[in-house]
Amino acid sequence: MRNSTNIIVFSLSRLITELGTSIFRFALSLYVLDLTGSSSMFALVLSFTYIPGIFVNIIAGVFVDRSRSKKRIMVVCDFLCGISILMLMFMFQSFHDSIWLFVVYAMILSALQALFTLTVNSSVPNIVSPEKVPMVNSSTQSIGALVSILGPVIGAVAYSKFGLEYIFLIEGTAFILSGFLNLLLKFSPRKEEIGEAKPYFESVKEVYKYIRRRAAIKYLLMIFVFINFVIVPAVSLILPFIVYQALDMTPQQLSFIEAALAAGIIIGAVIVSVPAINRFITNKIFILIQFQALMIVLWMFPQWPIFETSTKVVLMIGFMIVLMFTGILNTMGNIPMLSYVQLYIPERIRASVLGVVNTVITIAVPLGMGVYGALLEVVDWYYITLVSGAGLLVVGILAYRNRDLREFFTQGSEPEPLRVVETHEA
Repeated sequence: MRNSTNIIVFSLSRLITELGTSIFRFALSLYVLDLTGSSSMFALVLSFTYIPGIFVNIIAGVFVDRSRSKKRIMVVCDFLCGISILMLMFMFQSFHDSIWLFVVYAMILSALQALFTLTVNSSVPNIVSPEKVPMVNSSTQSIGALVSILGPVIGAVAYSKFGLEYIFLIEGTAFILSGFLNLLLKFSPRKEEIGEAKPYFESVKEVYKYIRRRAAIKYLLMIFVFINFVIVPAVSLILPFIVYQALDMTPQQLSFIEAALAAGIIIGAVIVSVPAINRFITNKIFILIQFQALMIVLWMFPQWPIFETSTKVVLMIGFMIVLMFTGILNTMGNIPMLSYVQLYIPERIRASVLGVVNTVITIAVPLGMGVYGALLEVVDWYYITLVSGAGLLVVGILAYRNRDLREFFTQGSEPEPLRVVETHEA
């Protein structure tokens, strides 16, 4: 019963806030572009949303791990986000043309949401039983994919019909509603390790020592870096370039292709939410990475002689099929990997380790965007997809053959013996 109630409350809360945030960000991007007419200023505002998240993920993990009530952190973050956006709504009336107002608020919201996400990811094993952890992660992935389709559409309509102030009101209310929903979450009795009290930054350093001592986790971090360095820029930068510029398709055709990717993510999430399938896939994750690599190589199919005379509709359908399988494979690999790490890492350092993972991903994505953006200026796109897919294939093969990683995904839990004491979280 607790599992079912928590999954419903958790999923509804995430849907409300993520959809509201997507609408808010899209509408804000339109306003900044309308206000400045400058894509560089928009890029400046966007870049400031990354910086606080990096610092929060580096240092806040210990704070979350030491907290006796992760639920309290989640609720407070939701309420603070909601109150901050409602304050922005009132300040917007007097400073509607101040770009720095948006920069400051982008940084505040980024920091709060980074802390919230870190807390949520480390709390999943505390709100459901171990066999339901993949189901919760599947729900989160599905919601994210659904929001990626609906958010920009609703944001564009809301911005043109109601204006930015009403969107502030909707987003602020959504966060506050999410905070009240999260109050309904029931956390299981947690086993919190007792150790000697240490200075905060000494605890931060201990987390990095823990990672250095475990070869499998170090390899996983490197894999996370490479995958996000390749996949995210490929989907958000290379794919639109291929479809919209190189192949001269319409924006509507591009939207159908991106919707197929989101549909693939949802399908993959549904598949691995089945416990038996999730267990079967867990130690085959790196084979899925190899299949993802082949999907990226297939992006160059319009260059094949058989497709030289194809119509745009045929090319669109081809990309939709390839992107749908890309989404399925990506999600079927990501969810078991995240679920296993959540269950394997002891709670005393779970948030800290996940914070390191979030940090390397946050850094890898903009680096990948910069590198791929520069390459598109000087190299034909089909060479980029070929090399990217080949690189991902090599990483998948090496990871699959790595003994430390194979052993890591066959262990039930952290092998180190721990001293524990039960505490209760409301």
